[in-house]
Amino acid sequence: MTIDDFTRASIALLRSAVGWKSAIARRLGVEPRQVRRWLEAGEAPAWVAARFDELSGGMAPGPWPRDEWIVGRGPAGERYYVVHALPPRFVARIVMCGEDGSPLAEDQPADTVSGMVYVADGMDPAEQQVLCEIDWIEPAAPGEAAKWMEAAADAVEQAEDGRE
Repeated sequence: MTIDDFTRASIALLRSAVGWKSAIARRLGVEPRQVRRWLEAGEAPAWVAARFDELSGGMAPGPWPRDEWIVGRGPAGERYYVVHALPPRFVARIVMCGEDGSPLAEDQPADTVSGMVYVADGMDPAEQQVLCEIDWIEPAAPGEAAKWMEAAADAVEQAEDGRE
């Protein structure tokens, strides 16, 4: 199995590219360093393809890719959200805050003080993008919530870059 096939099949099986190397190692029952060795060698052993078939119920991943991230406004058009559509599923509101950390007038009311609040990196301090009002449909693995917030912020940035 080529490393490109291994990578594509791993991400398709896991339905996420976030932390895929460690996650696929757990699914295959090997150490993460073994997956890194396969990547360095440029090839995965033949048994991996058979194991992928077992893990996917004997069916290859479907031909239609599903979006992992959905970024957009709610039906009233007043609030902006990012949704992670694959496990762990969650919805986070995207709010713009000023230098003082309070939401801008157009994003009021917004709860940026209770629960988990994630400030996106690399923003102009005069206007910071904050993920807040997070609703976890399925909980993230212990210690991984910040990783998912970072991935959500990246998805928002990519969606905004695509609209320009």
